Amino acid sequence: MTRNVMSVRSDATVQSAAWSLATQYVSGAPVRDSNGRVTGMVSKSDVVDSVRVHDEPSSTKVQDVMTPVVWAVHPDDPALDAAELMVSKGIHRVVVLDGPGKLAGIVTATDILRALVEGRDFGPPREITRGTPTIERETEAGLTSTND
Repeated sequence: MTRNVMSVRSDATVQSAAWSLATQYVSGAPVRDSNGRVTGMVSKSDVVDSVRVHDEPSSTKVQDVMTPVVWAVHPDDPALDAAELMVSKGIHRVVVLDGPGKLAGIVTATDILRALVEGRDFGPPREITRGTPTIERETEAGLTSTND
């Protein structure tokens, strides 16, 4: 997990988000509202797609192009939960939330690969250690829980 996470404000322009992603060498980042709550994710693909659709990156807001669903795990969840979530949802990053909308970190596909290469132990299968995990899904309507 990466703890020092770059994030983008929902009211920022697509142009500034593109600049932030490029200069930080990341392919996506959590989006936060004015209260600091995570409300979505924005990726380089979202930025590129928005330029094709909106054609005005200097005036289009991130909240208009972001993915408004945030798949998340808790800080004490096994890394395997994040990896399984990435595979099942076809995503490249999972945020780590320490409370509703409170960003504690991020786990990326590169983090998972790095841990495998370094030979880190992902622990016993989830069924033995924790039962069925609850995956938090945050939307504009608020925080809800679903079991996969």
